[in-house]
Amino acid sequence: MRLSRRTFLGGGLAAAAVAVTGTPLLSGCAADKKNQAAANLAVKLPTYLRFTGVKPDLPGTDVVLDGFLKYPANPLRAITEKPGDGRPISFMTNIPGAIPPASDSNQFWQALNERLGSELQISMASNDEYPNKLATRVAGGDLPDIINLPPTTPQIPALLKAKCLDLTGQLSGDAVKKYPFLANIPAEYWKGCIFNGGIYGVPVPRGMSRTTLPLYREDLLLAKGIKDPAPKNFEDFLDLAKELTAPKQNRWAWTKPPISYLRQMFGIANQWKEAGGKFTSFYEAEENADALEGCRKMVAAGVINPDSFSAQASQRKQWFNGGVAAFDIDSFVAWNQYYADNTAGDAFSVNMLDVPGFNGGQGKPWMGAALNNITAFRKDSKHSVETLLKVANWMAAPFGTEEYLFRKYGVQGRHYALQGTDPVPTKTGVVETGIGLQYIADSTLALYSAGKPDVPRKQHTIQQKLASRLVYDASYGLYSETVSKDGPRLVKVMTDLENQIMQGKKPVSDWAPAVKDWLSQGGEKMRGELQQAFSDAAGR
Repeated sequence: MRLSRRTFLGGGLAAAAVAVTGTPLLSGCAADKKNQAAANLAVKLPTYLRFTGVKPDLPGTDVVLDGFLKYPANPLRAITEKPGDGRPISFMTNIPGAIPPASDSNQFWQALNERLGSELQISMASNDEYPNKLATRVAGGDLPDIINLPPTTPQIPALLKAKCLDLTGQLSGDAVKKYPFLANIPAEYWKGCIFNGGIYGVPVPRGMSRTTLPLYREDLLLAKGIKDPAPKNFEDFLDLAKELTAPKQNRWAWTKPPISYLRQMFGIANQWKEAGGKFTSFYEAEENADALEGCRKMVAAGVINPDSFSAQASQRKQWFNGGVAAFDIDSFVAWNQYYADNTAGDAFSVNMLDVPGFNGGQGKPWMGAALNNITAFRKDSKHSVETLLKVANWMAAPFGTEEYLFRKYGVQGRHYALQGTDPVPTKTGVVETGIGLQYIADSTLALYSAGKPDVPRKQHTIQQKLASRLVYDASYGLYSETVSKDGPRLVKVMTDLENQIMQGKKPVSDWAPAVKDWLSQGGEKMRGELQQAFSDAAGR
């Protein structure tokens, strides 16, 4: 899901931060903000030092991810000393799947603690519950040593300044080379960690891996005689959906209306576009009316699961895995996760659609959000900043290393079985390893699926097709107080209207006046703040 479509942390966290800092966040004057922008501009980003210890089978570019057909034999042990200091280290995170067994009954977690040289105490919550849990911990002044902060955390600069460590001295420029796997994270991702004139976190990179387009059950389409579907326009796309819908057999083409996909068919902006220093929101594009009408048409044609508007994301994923739906709009990360959760047996196969123009030609896919989260360290942690950074560096060891193999797959024999050199997860492995380590730090995603070389081949192929047409969010790395404070509320209003229009409960003509309301209630202010931030940051 794109950055502004992720679960937002509501106003409760902003209020909690006020309670912690004692003042409304970011209540400074324009001069202060300009000085802040200048201070941010002066920060030297960490030097990028690419890891070259493992050669990919399918080489990537600065956009396309590296692909691997199998896990390297005899993986490199990249870190010899334990990063911990012998004392417990606390961490707080969301968990995308089911909450795993606690450490006293989780052999992966126990083995992790031994390797780290410190007990990692993890406080977890589901994706849906995490915003409230984080707000409560902030308000209570009860933050862990290591904190998962989503990019949408309201008024994040002041929260970081009040409660978290400034890491500039340890990470800026060549200083990062002390932590080689943090240096292996490209500079672009660090831009989202610059606040208050310093580096206040470690990025958990996503970018291309979070690019979101229709995933489809290749096996279900093949059963219908459909190989390599490539709709040329919206009408082809709708005909394909109708062919895959059979309500009497409890089968629908789609888990939900793919409104973002239709927007990409029209070449609508990815959140915000910038031209000549002027910013425009994707909401403002005239083509939104036609995109909404297209989705309304899909709902009326019965190709969307009728329970889609009330279902949670987890239920929609179950529909896709169970064959109740043939299409789901999601990312490369989800593509791999579907194989991990597969209940359909060996025939199960997933692929991704390219995006055509609505009326023909090529559409413009949206580049995924750069960051999943930033990882911050509590200012008054009893651990040294070096210890916390060593732990993050260990967590960022890239694909092909022994550390990555353990972190992602666990212990051979219990959590995975070797198939050749590939670690194929066991059911126990899937359950026990899902403790959220990837949200402390991570390398950029490698295209790989244990024992399934066709998966990275397909992923690499579609990424090569998309790379030259990707549309980026122009607001990335820019801070707007209004986006932070009021964005979640305003997004909810627009999303609710989208859903009502797509269900036929409100006319498409309601969209244009709603956009005017959005602009007057905060959109124009967001635009102005982003334009000013862009101007201030010019040349970074």
